[in-house]
Amino acid sequence: MPISTVGMVGIGQLGLPIATKLLNAGFRVVGYRRTDREAFVALGGVALNTPAEVAAQADFILTCLPSEAAQLEIMEGPAGLLATLTSRHTLVEMGTYDRDFKIGLEKRIQQTGAQVLESEVSGSPPMVAQSKAALLLGGSEELIQQCKTVLDAITPIQIHIGEFGSAVTMKLIANYLVTIHTLAAAEAMNLGIKAGYAPQKIFDVISQGAGASAMFSVRGPLMVSRHYTPAPGPFCTLEKYIHMSGDLAKNLGCATPLFSAAQPYFLRALKEGRGEQDIAAVLELIDADSKQNPVRTENYAY
Repeated sequence: MPISTVGMVGIGQLGLPIATKLLNAGFRVVGYRRTDREAFVALGGVALNTPAEVAAQADFILTCLPSEAAQLEIMEGPAGLLATLTSRHTLVEMGTYDRDFKIGLEKRIQQTGAQVLESEVSGSPPMVAQSKAALLLGGSEELIQQCKTVLDAITPIQIHIGEFGSAVTMKLIANYLVTIHTLAAAEAMNLGIKAGYAPQKIFDVISQGAGASAMFSVRGPLMVSRHYTPAPGPFCTLEKYIHMSGDLAKNLGCATPLFSAAQPYFLRALKEGRGEQDIAAVLELIDADSKQNPVRTENYAY
């Protein structure tokens, strides 16, 4: 049966642009969030009062929660999903949690008769809006095909990683690089500014050359303007990935020369109270650590 209604539990910073893509593709989207539902409703979504109500109206449900605690809150209890799911339901789990937690969650969902697919989102909310984010999928090929029309509405970039639980590890590797690449972009931007180039000139040139990266493209404009809020990817969101990625590398015994250099800057930003700023604001820390007004012997920018 074609999917006409999609349920969304979690319509926050990442869930809202996903819901927007689904609405634009013609799906009826019903959703649950405890607070701040106005933006979702303004887009045409139908806000419901409990996760159970979402399951009652939608056989196909996306869950997009920021933490394990939030995930358990919407799954458990008389108005939660676990008490409502049946064999007619398919869940797409889009949150990033510990692998063992996810596998335990999979088993509990399957005990209801429902199917569940892992779908890690690799990309910022603006990248989701531009259809440039990737979905890293964990589950059977058959289940992926059953979910195809909904996944296609979110992004054409879909990569089957392996069985359920495998996608989260790949997501951590991707965010490991986000940390490194963002610091590298800030370091290069700061170098160009100190050499006397206008920030916009630096961005225009680097983004077209061999030194470009996805993070330079996304974070570069924020570094140019030095406007870090509202944040497409704040430090407070990246915090759990920094710890989880670091733990992964440590558990695997990997050398981490670049990550080890980058990680302290992001943790320092959090300690400085920059949690709600976009991670592009790491430029401010690089600037602060640089010599101010050095005595120049040459004019580097002409």
